[in-house]
Amino acid sequence: MENHNEKVTFQNCLKRLLRVTYRDDVSSKTDINVLIDELIALDYAQKFVDEEDANKLIQHVCRIIPVFEEQISVKACQIIHSLTAKQQLSMEEQVLWSATEFLVKAIQRISHWATAEILQTLGAVVYENVDRLSQFHEVLLGPQGVLFPLIMENTTSEEILKGAVQCVENLTFRVSSKEYMDDQYAALCFQTLLELLHRVPIANMESGSRCKILICSLRGIQNLLTATKIMPSENLGPLLAGIRAFMFHGLPGAPISVPDSLYPTPLSQYDPSPTNSARSELQANDETSAKSGGGKKYKKKKAKKGAESTRNTTAKSSQDKDDENDEADSSRSREAVSFRPNWAKISSSESEYSDTEGGQSSQLRSLHAKVRQCALACLHTTIKNINKRVIFGYWSSFIPDSNAAGNSPQVHTLFTVILKDPSPKCRMGALAALTALVDGTKTLLATADDSDQKSTAFVPFSAILGSTIRELHRCLLLALVSENIPLTLTQLIKCISTLIANVPYSRMRTGLLSRVVKQIRNFISYRDPNVRVACLTCLGAVAAIQPPLMEVCHIIRPTRPPSHASVSRDTDHLNVDSGINSGSRSNCSPNTEAGILEETKESPNLSPRMGTPMESSSGTQTPVFSDVTLQAHARNVSWLVKLCVRNILPYPGENGEQHVEPLPVRLESLQVLAHLSKGYFPIIRNSLSILQDLILRCFADQDQVVRLHTSKLVDDLTQALQREIQSSELTDSSGRLSLQQVTNFWISLLNGAIADILQTEGHCAVKATTCDCVSNIGPEVYAALPMDKQVLCITLILGLTSEEDKIVRSSALRTVGVFVLFPCLREDVCFVADAANAILTSMEDTCLNVRFKTAWSLANLCDSLVLNKIEGDDDFMSDFSDMLLQKLFTTSIKACQDNDKVKSNAVRAVGNILRYLPIRSLGKSSFRTFVEEGVKALIKNISSGTMKLRWNACYAVSNMFKNTLLNFGGASWTRDLMMALCAVVKDCKNFKVRINAALALGSPSERSHYGDSRLFTFVWENLFIAFETSEDITDFAEFKYRNSLNSQICTSILHLVTLLQAMDLDLLHHLFLQKSQVISVHFDRFRTSPQESNSELESDLIKARDHLLTLLSGHLNEDQRSALCLLQQVCRIDENLNEEERIPEKTAFKQIYD
Repeated sequence: MENHNEKVTFQNCLKRLLRVTYRDDVSSKTDINVLIDELIALDYAQKFVDEEDANKLIQHVCRIIPVFEEQISVKACQIIHSLTAKQQLSMEEQVLWSATEFLVKAIQRISHWATAEILQTLGAVVYENVDRLSQFHEVLLGPQGVLFPLIMENTTSEEILKGAVQCVENLTFRVSSKEYMDDQYAALCFQTLLELLHRVPIANMESGSRCKILICSLRGIQNLLTATKIMPSENLGPLLAGIRAFMFHGLPGAPISVPDSLYPTPLSQYDPSPTNSARSELQANDETSAKSGGGKKYKKKKAKKGAESTRNTTAKSSQDKDDENDEADSSRSREAVSFRPNWAKISSSESEYSDTEGGQSSQLRSLHAKVRQCALACLHTTIKNINKRVIFGYWSSFIPDSNAAGNSPQVHTLFTVILKDPSPKCRMGALAALTALVDGTKTLLATADDSDQKSTAFVPFSAILGSTIRELHRCLLLALVSENIPLTLTQLIKCISTLIANVPYSRMRTGLLSRVVKQIRNFISYRDPNVRVACLTCLGAVAAIQPPLMEVCHIIRPTRPPSHASVSRDTDHLNVDSGINSGSRSNCSPNTEAGILEETKESPNLSPRMGTPMESSSGTQTPVFSDVTLQAHARNVSWLVKLCVRNILPYPGENGEQHVEPLPVRLESLQVLAHLSKGYFPIIRNSLSILQDLILRCFADQDQVVRLHTSKLVDDLTQALQREIQSSELTDSSGRLSLQQVTNFWISLLNGAIADILQTEGHCAVKATTCDCVSNIGPEVYAALPMDKQVLCITLILGLTSEEDKIVRSSALRTVGVFVLFPCLREDVCFVADAANAILTSMEDTCLNVRFKTAWSLANLCDSLVLNKIEGDDDFMSDFSDMLLQKLFTTSIKACQDNDKVKSNAVRAVGNILRYLPIRSLGKSSFRTFVEEGVKALIKNISSGTMKLRWNACYAVSNMFKNTLLNFGGASWTRDLMMALCAVVKDCKNFKVRINAALALGSPSERSHYGDSRLFTFVWENLFIAFETSEDITDFAEFKYRNSLNSQICTSILHLVTLLQAMDLDLLHHLFLQKSQVISVHFDRFRTSPQESNSELESDLIKARDHLLTLLSGHLNEDQRSALCLLQQVCRIDENLNEEERIPEKTAFKQIYD
């Protein structure tokens, strides 16, 4: 009713005001004043004004009131502010322009007494409207505009400065997908706000105004960074200096002045002991802060036991457990107290503040916290916008690198806020900034080394990084002990997860992960589901660590609860392991000082000793999910598997109803199981029957997201099972699963779950991922399946190749490409023909990804043809249709002109078909034409395209040369092919391409395949040049392939020696004389290369030497004999070369298609 009255009054005033026009007389001014006063008197806290009426009023007021009438103009500003800021009404574009023009003129002409109020109104008008005010950018944000002169003038009052900065901040706010200000204005805003960060702290102004100006400045900079993504390198240091100073604004002992800049430096060691001067300065700052808080002196008294004292006491006790002497403990205790704000050290009853003073103090503390919060948000945005390598240089300014640095009062880092800031929002902001700082630094932290080292004068950078990582873990665990706000706790655990994902634990001392998991296990039954999800994410990060670590194996292996654990059969469905709290989920941290100290004493080095097996454990004693299968395997089931199973499946609640965990908890639990399956399957292999039952029940879940994550779990699990079966290192005594166990697992899935999903599932992503799972079945398991299951797999997969959804088609075609290489299927002409027809159809697909997967399957199918030929399967070759082979050939040649992703597999297919072609096919003229087209396609792709395409094309040529039925020497394309290979082997920057080109040049099995003597000599010459150019490395990434390249060139040259004829020596003699030194150096290196086995090397050298001896026994001239003698010296066998002389080296190259 009250709103209705206000609305009626507003509309009456509006009607009367619309009839008024301004005249320079007392009556007119009085009427306008009265009406505006009535409008101002209304209560705008409740919304009652229509947007149409508001626009009419603003438009009329801006039109009739001249700006030189200061009093009326100021009242008009009050109305505009009430309508835009309090009623939150949006203005039409014309009204917005009129209001902005009116306010700009008012600032320019009205006296300074009213400027602050006009600026407040202008700030409300321009908020979220920067895209619609492009014509006002110059007058507002230009160097000579209305705002920046007010900000830069030293004589500007606090209120005017605050209003001007607020306007700039509001103008920097960008509405998504809308236009923004030009870069010149954005740069000017950034520079002005940055200067304010350095100027305001030393300015003589009231604390509240200073805080509000800093808040606006920091928000404005954050808006600019978010909107423009620009960060001039020269401004990064000054910006970080300002942000770092204001991260601690209002905290006792915080730096008062702002340094000019921060500089990127390596992480530095800090002085662990604070000097006397530093302590006295800290005390002086405390006293100053106390005096400024209320203006009266008071005595420091012991604080009451509240939430804040609990936080600090708990944090202090957790710190005590990590130190080994009482002196360090007492020092840190004093320091923890000194960092607590003075307002937290006294109770309200003991304070000498009056109510008014207490309210002012509380408001000031709130403003200080807001400054810190804005500084941390600005830091977070800055980190997100800066290259990780650049911001890594500033780590030492925000992260401590040693225990001493983290505990020293003169060193302020992000952990000062995380551990000691009373504001949960500030702690959360610091954790978000730290998370962004650590995220994506895996390659930068890869050099960290935390191994035990003796004290030396020089501390290597790797050791400093290792110390920093250890300190990060220590401080975050301290925060985990003391934090009790769910939102902040969630962010804290996410930060720990990010740290785990980026740290090279293989180079760190053991114990870090054990301590993390021990603390995380205290929160896995937390009442807030967001905290539980964060805990599961953290455990998943531990399970995802690669390479696998023994410490992680100890953490996740099966354990037994301690003797004091009370377990009953009635609560089995709630308790998963000793580390999971039984009963109702608590919202408070379960840690206590005594418990922490007791656990530390139990295992000082590896704390805790997770996974230590205990005698006399049984399935009924171990608290597990109430399931018969799980109970039977409880002794061998990891606590982490039990936890995930409990989270995923429903269990009986208190009232007998089925309780289901929130969806994010279930999904994250499935993700943890996927990580375990992928990286640590040997630890959970005994849980296969449990996982099998879990998968079947989850596939029947009504939620498609659960089914999708289940299919991803099956994908990782089946890959692990395939590795288990195919691994030659595992033995039955090592506990590996038998082929029959894995086969039974697959039979259970194929009996219903997978078949139903592939036939009836409506969610395409679930169907596609399940299709990928089927490709992991493996040839051994597939051969062991019953015939009906084999037929079911083939029928389902071939049927899905014509599915409507492109993602499903891609997955099905990839699975066909896997199946076609199974020995029992590649010998089946009918299946190969069906697969070929499905592939030929899909190669015409309009979707690039489908064609890419189809081309990969096409190349695999052609691989299977070659394998059948190599194994002498004449029945298959005679039964396989020439017509189908011709279609495959023409499709492959056509695909060589497609996208590079498709071409890289198409050239594989062409090379395989050229190698497979039987004599009956080559007798047909159509095939001879296709052979020429196929070779031309390979030549083109050898010379151009992506590097992957080029080395696949070179390898395809080496494949082709193995078919001796092709007329290499007499073909017109032989010369072009050799020229292309020679050009690549000596000049290509990518060494993998050159290696495969050298392999191709050494592949023809007959001398006639190289053409005449001139072409043969040309091949020799380019291989010698390739020796020389292999030393010219422009890209360091190619260095690891240099030895492989030289070895392949030497192998190809030895092959050429075995094909050498006397008539070739005349042209080669001069070439050998010119390159003899180069040849000798590289062959000496080749003979001692550890990459070549003794048997292979000696076999090649013996063949070459025997052929040279045969040539020497014939009729030769002097030049020919001289050339042969040079080659004999090169091909000598060093009898005294022992295996011990070969220094082991590593190579990253494998001669195979990529």
